[in-house]
Amino acid sequence: MNAFVAYSIPIMGLKIGIHLYQYNLDAGFFSHFEGTPVQSGQVQVNLTLDKRPDMLILDFTVKGYSDVACDRCTAQIHLPLEDQRQLIVKYGEAEGEEEDEVVFIHRESAELNVAKYLYEFTVLALPITNTYNCQADAIPPCNQEILKYLNQNPDEGQSNSIWDALKGGQYK
Repeated sequence: MNAFVAYSIPIMGLKIGIHLYQYNLDAGFFSHFEGTPVQSGQVQVNLTLDKRPDMLILDFTVKGYSDVACDRCTAQIHLPLEDQRQLIVKYGEAEGEEEDEVVFIHRESAELNVAKYLYEFTVLALPITNTYNCQADAIPPCNQEILKYLNQNPDEGQSNSIWDALKGGQYK
């Protein structure tokens, strides 16, 4: 059985207008994608589908978190995710062909599977670094031992002759 059957939208009999869908993505969903940067977490995607006679406009709102190790203190954190994306689906003969935010499907297509786009837009919502302002949390998840180690300056009071020579103007 196809693991993504729950993410297929029957577009053939869908009336023209606005349609709302909601998807809750968890580790089970992300496990179907090889090499995924999201191993576990909870992501809610609200999808607004605007069906028009000549195209479909899909607006995705991604909100949730991914469980990762903090890049600063190595503690396990719920990294917040939040993003909005739009996808335009046009009818045409170039079925399967894609441009940046435009996908082409055959006019006789009975359904549109959005699993791939749910995954892609969630991954695009990930920040570059796995850190956030955890001090705003009631109980910060930080590894205090690592933070103490990072905040101490081991070179304090010691001199480095290479840098001292440059600072002193010896090599002007």
